[in-house]
Amino acid sequence: MTHPLSPLSTSDRVLLRLMVRFVPIDEREDWLRCWRAELWHRRYPRARVSKSAVDLYPGLVSDAMWLRAESWRQAFTGTASLCIASLVVALLFAMLPLLVFFGGVHGLGVFVAANTNLFLCEAALVALVSFATSSRVVEHASPAAPFSRLRTQMFLAAKLVLVLLITFLLSEDLARTFYGVHPFTAEILQPQFFVVMALLGQRWNFSDQDSRCKHCLRVLALPARVGRPSWNFLDSNGTEFVCKDGHGLLSVPEIETSWRPSSRWIAA
Repeated sequence: MTHPLSPLSTSDRVLLRLMVRFVPIDEREDWLRCWRAELWHRRYPRARVSKSAVDLYPGLVSDAMWLRAESWRQAFTGTASLCIASLVVALLFAMLPLLVFFGGVHGLGVFVAANTNLFLCEAALVALVSFATSSRVVEHASPAAPFSRLRTQMFLAAKLVLVLLITFLLSEDLARTFYGVHPFTAEILQPQFFVVMALLGQRWNFSDQDSRCKHCLRVLALPARVGRPSWNFLDSNGTEFVCKDGHGLLSVPEIETSWRPSSRWIAA
C-alpha cells in the first residue's frame, strides 16, 4: 500500500526554489519534476519509514550547476566572443610581469608611451609579412552577405591587434630577464623575440580564421573524410567541416590542384 501524497519539507522546497534558478529555462520543468519525485520518494517510501533527504542535497546542487555550466559550454565553445575574451585575458597576464617590473600602472604607462613608435614599426613589419605569406584563400560558392563579410574582417583585425600586443609584451617580459645583466643584449633580443612570436601568432590567426564558419564565426566541427588520395585528379579528395548551427560547410582539399586551388565554403 502506497503512502498518500504528502508535501515536501520546507528545506526541500527552499532548496528547489533556489537551485532551479541555475537550471536553463528549457530544462527547468523536467528538472523540478525529477527532483521532486526523488525527494518525495526518499521521505515517503513504501515501508512508511521516513528517511532524511539531506544526503540528496549535494547531488541536487551539483546537477543544477552542471546543467548551467553545460549550457554555457554549448553556447560559448568555439565562438568569436570566447576567442576575443581569451586573448584579452592573455594580454592581461602578459602585462603582469611588466607591472611588477615598473612598479605599477604609472610606470607601465610611461614605458608604453616611450615604446609606442617601436611597437608600431615592428607590428607593421610583422603584419606585412603575415599577409604576404598567407596563401590560404577560402572560395565562396555564393557571394557572402556584406554584414557577414564586414564582421569577419573586423574579427580578423581584432585578433591581429591583440596577438601583436600580447607578443610585444611577452617579448618585453623575456628581454627584461637579461636587462639587469646585459642591457644591450636585452635591447637586441627584444625585436627578435617579438618578430618570431608575432609571426607564429599571426600564422595561428589566419589558420583559426579559415577554420571558422563564415556566418557566425564559430569554430567548425564534425570533420568528415571525403574521397581517396587516388581521386585527386578525378574527384574530390579532402576533408569537410560543418557549422554546428547549420550555416554551411567548408570543403578543404587534401592537395591544392589547378581545378581546386583552395578551400570552398558552401553556405546552407
